[in-house]
Amino acid sequence: MNSLNLEKAHKLYQESVEVLKKNQHENGGFYASPPGTRYPFIYPRDHSIAILGCISAGLMDQAKLALKFILDAQKPVGEFSQRYDVDGNDASYKELQIDGNGLVLYALGQYYNASEKYHKDGLKDNSFIKQYWDTIVKAVEFIISNKNSEVNLIHTINSIHEYPAYEHGFEIYANATCCAGLYSAIEMGEVLGKDISGWRKEADEIKSAILKRLYSPRRRSFIKCIRVKDKSSKPIGYDSFASNVIDVDVVEHSPAYFGLIDENDMKNISTVKRIHENLWDKEIGGMNRYPELWNRNNGGYGPWCHFTGEMASHYIAVDNRDMAELYLSWLVDIAHDYKLPEHVSTIERFELWLEDYTNSKILRNSKLEMIKQAKEHPKWQDGLAYITFPLIWAHAEYIRAYNKYINKYF
Repeated sequence: MNSLNLEKAHKLYQESVEVLKKNQHENGGFYASPPGTRYPFIYPRDHSIAILGCISAGLMDQAKLALKFILDAQKPVGEFSQRYDVDGNDASYKELQIDGNGLVLYALGQYYNASEKYHKDGLKDNSFIKQYWDTIVKAVEFIISNKNSEVNLIHTINSIHEYPAYEHGFEIYANATCCAGLYSAIEMGEVLGKDISGWRKEADEIKSAILKRLYSPRRRSFIKCIRVKDKSSKPIGYDSFASNVIDVDVVEHSPAYFGLIDENDMKNISTVKRIHENLWDKEIGGMNRYPELWNRNNGGYGPWCHFTGEMASHYIAVDNRDMAELYLSWLVDIAHDYKLPEHVSTIERFELWLEDYTNSKILRNSKLEMIKQAKEHPKWQDGLAYITFPLIWAHAEYIRAYNKYINKYF
């Protein structure tokens, strides 16, 4: 049995809560990483997971303020931008990432369901949902406008890894977030007595397509992406991008992560088995996000803290305590001063990445500060490169996993 140091695990939890509090701007936006580090912006993706961390920690005022920030920042067409500054201005430098729409709706739905526990009158926060109903409608309509009617899946250019080469098309994380977001909107709309009958049909079609088209029975695993250039291609088989990305990717767990299927569903169990066997880092420990051969390993190939936390939550849900403690113990051990980086690499892998990107002239100037900070971090002397320290997403995911662990086993 893996031994989890409960005292250290609790200290990391307490520090994680403080990291969330300290990195929320007074306007409500959660920095992805603190000012002076790599990501001093508000990304809907990171921001939404930070909201989920707040809900888990009982920080409902912070969650509500964060939701207000992001809902107010919606574009007129219903889209949420790739990233914002602290004043809610569009600071994007990449194209459409529609998972942001799904994540915002999902986080809003999670807040709404949790609000009953914290409200004085014991009721859910209906007034907040009413206030932003038009925003919810536009967010839903934007998702549906990007649905391909031939395959009933949502099209995106970028997704969670912001890597179009493997994500341009019908990608699993984007589809899982959007589908979960639609179901959240449906639930809230029904409470308010809105006519959202068409939304359920759309959500059910997407869910069915995820389970049929993004699952490989012979591999016994969900797959990453159906690559298609044009969202409206008919038939998509003649699209110039038409192909499948079948490489293992940690986000193939996303249908269960967002509640579209149960964590104990055999489709998910076999998918996670494939993920662990292929992406658990044999040298450092922890969960890598995708295969090293993709060679898009900013700062060197290595495990990511928030994905490790996500997998810990899976093993808690299926009552595999040994594996849950393996994953949680790694996070506790890898933390420096009870803070977590985005990801960790060895110096050898870091230098190999730096050589590749320098020789091929694709090392952006924006990464120079990341390189400097990694080499100046105390863990460099231990032979490890800590990339983007601390990352708020990692702490939010740890909060969620820790609370699930404590609630289940103590």
